[in-house]
Amino acid sequence: MVSQTQQTMIRNGLTILAQRMDHVRSAVVNLLIPAGFVHEPKGEEGIANVLSEMLQRGAGKLDSKAFAQALDRLGIDLDCSVGAHHLRITATGMADKIDHILGFIRDVALAAKLPASELASAKELALQELLGLDDEPRGQVIKELRSNHFPHPYGNSRYGTPEGIQAITHANLKGFWERHGHAKGSILSVAGLIDPVSVFDCVEKLFSGWAPGKETPIKLGKRGQLTAHIEKETQQTQIALAWDSVHPSHPDYYQAQGLVNVLSGGMSSRLFTEVREKQGLCYSVWATHVSLHDRGAIFAYAGTTNDRAPLTLASVKREITRITDGITKEEVDQVRVGLKSALLMQEDSSMTRAASIASDWYHLGRVRPLEEIEAAVMALTPKSILEYAKKYAPKELTQVTMGPEMGKAVAPKVKAKPTVAPMVKEVAKKPVPVKAAPVKAAPVKADPPKAAAAAKPNQTQKALNTLIMAAAAAGAAAAAMPNQTKKAPTKKPLATKAKPAVKPVKTTPKKK
Repeated sequence: MVSQTQQTMIRNGLTILAQRMDHVRSAVVNLLIPAGFVHEPKGEEGIANVLSEMLQRGAGKLDSKAFAQALDRLGIDLDCSVGAHHLRITATGMADKIDHILGFIRDVALAAKLPASELASAKELALQELLGLDDEPRGQVIKELRSNHFPHPYGNSRYGTPEGIQAITHANLKGFWERHGHAKGSILSVAGLIDPVSVFDCVEKLFSGWAPGKETPIKLGKRGQLTAHIEKETQQTQIALAWDSVHPSHPDYYQAQGLVNVLSGGMSSRLFTEVREKQGLCYSVWATHVSLHDRGAIFAYAGTTNDRAPLTLASVKREITRITDGITKEEVDQVRVGLKSALLMQEDSSMTRAASIASDWYHLGRVRPLEEIEAAVMALTPKSILEYAKKYAPKELTQVTMGPEMGKAVAPKVKAKPTVAPMVKEVAKKPVPVKAAPVKAAPVKADPPKAAAAAKPNQTQKALNTLIMAAAAAGAAAAAMPNQTKKAPTKKPLATKAKPAVKPVKTTPKKK
């Protein structure tokens, strides 16, 4: 059984939320601090991500190694991560260790060592993570889509930039943490087999000395170009589209989630059925709702072979447009059943509840009971979703594609930006033209989504992340977030037509 969430605030402005879950044996503490990547100074993009790594390298009286050993002895998992608005510190353990869990969270937030000797390795890890996008084209094109669709700094990425990461100094890192790592605007949520009153007393003793600080307003800049193509020699083309939606506190938010699920809620959803199954155009296609504090958007993605890219793009756009023609009762029934099933599953996860109640408080200023969420989900109808679809029909689509050639016809070309630091250059030799016989091309190996590459998942699992978005909005923890709707299962990509390995060289006969 999940009890109602209890809330209090201590003098320095720290909000505390606690929810008892009698059927679990764990406890999760989730601390949101207003130090997300939207607050990063220009020229230091990536500093929040580097900070999240440095915070785990010793705290209180313990250095990095001793801190890790102390966590292991008590069976506590601690992690730091970065979102748009917040830096998140999460710790999980057995419920009888709740005082220890809160103590570790306190030490990281108030007494992190941030050792200067380990900054270089933390920056190197951030660069490697950024470089890893070269092997994950889906992530790369979505990163570019976000950058183009949202105005600066909402369009920033947690990965930062090579130049920004390299520019980070120890003084700059400490300065960023001093400006943004404060109690005012921070939210500490606890869920599990806990006593809320005892939690409140413990938190007040541990965190009362945390400086209130001042919240930093966000200054919005310009957004990126509406249409762009990243030219990259790959065997697949990545297609990403975005259009405006509503924020989590908007009255139409549940209708937006319903629309996304009609498009991409499972194997019977429109994008999966029409684009992938009937036409066989792509190996992966999905849509998801991305929520920020004062705005939202729907992102759509398709991964396909190069020769099918133009038709895939046209087909996805057609499904987005024609949803205003009508939505069936059967589609909405499937959406409601999936969301309701996922809501029941959410009650079993203390991690999800801790993230959800914190996100609710940030976006809404209150915590929604699960019964309220269920009632809103069950109230979805074809008419209500269709009214939303017509009201927020995309007037213009932000479009980013990545692959060879396609950009010549549909968008201005941009060379693929290297994610590796600019100091590292690869020298490529010009190939010597030779006349070669055509060879049969091997089937294209796709880059399937990690979570969706396996066999077709069941409908309940598919709806899980979507409900988390409806219950907690974007900005919830990794267990609740990314960023979102479950993606359609992935099949092996269709093989491309055989092409010559090297283009034959045309010769001109010499004149006698």
